[in-house]
Amino acid sequence: MFESFHAKHPVHPLVALGCSLFSLMIGMICSATPFLFAYIACLCALFVSYGFVMPVIMLGLGMGVLGIVAGGITALMNGSFDMFWITPARCLLVGIAVVPMLSVPPSQLTRSLNQLRMPRILTLGMLITVRFVPILYNEIFQIREAMRSRGIDTRWWSPAWYAPRNLYRAFLVPLVMRVIGISDTLSLSVETRAFGEGEATVYRPVHMEKRDAVFLALVLVLALLLLIVRFFPF
Repeated sequence: MFESFHAKHPVHPLVALGCSLFSLMIGMICSATPFLFAYIACLCALFVSYGFVMPVIMLGLGMGVLGIVAGGITALMNGSFDMFWITPARCLLVGIAVVPMLSVPPSQLTRSLNQLRMPRILTLGMLITVRFVPILYNEIFQIREAMRSRGIDTRWWSPAWYAPRNLYRAFLVPLVMRVIGISDTLSLSVETRAFGEGEATVYRPVHMEKRDAVFLALVLVLALLLLIVRFFPF
């Protein structure tokens, strides 16, 4: 589900996590300035230069449209379009700020946290939570395909989809059984791998590189420039 966001050469997971949170925080602090769009544009240029092209395009378009719709509704309710640009800017900021984090495979983030000697119950729980979403999406897709092969109309606007026999017996019951089966397999896998016994090692350590330090420095410089323009206008 999120594999299309992963970059071929992502930045260090901890750098990506820190830059995403820091960019979002600084952008929200300075969201009242018109220079926020320039800040977002600079972030987009930086992320594209590091190979995060598809995440920038997909999240930028999606959150931009959402922001325009939300801003229009807010402006109509308030009866004024004076501050219309703030809502699209904030939505666009959220979408762009999370690009570095979404570009990192969850396994690399888990390895980085394991290298910091984080409790394994936290790192494993985080990895399971992140990976569970695409697995659940795939199970739902397969169940709906099976329903369609039996002649059941699974389009959301079709009345047949909401019939109790189809929605409950043909969809919810198989989905719950699949989730239970996945949970049993996961618990057995954790037990057979002696989870929690002894010190964990990292098979493929994730190391900090020069490009990661440059990426972090550029994000900090952009944030500093935005803060200067916001609080110390010329």
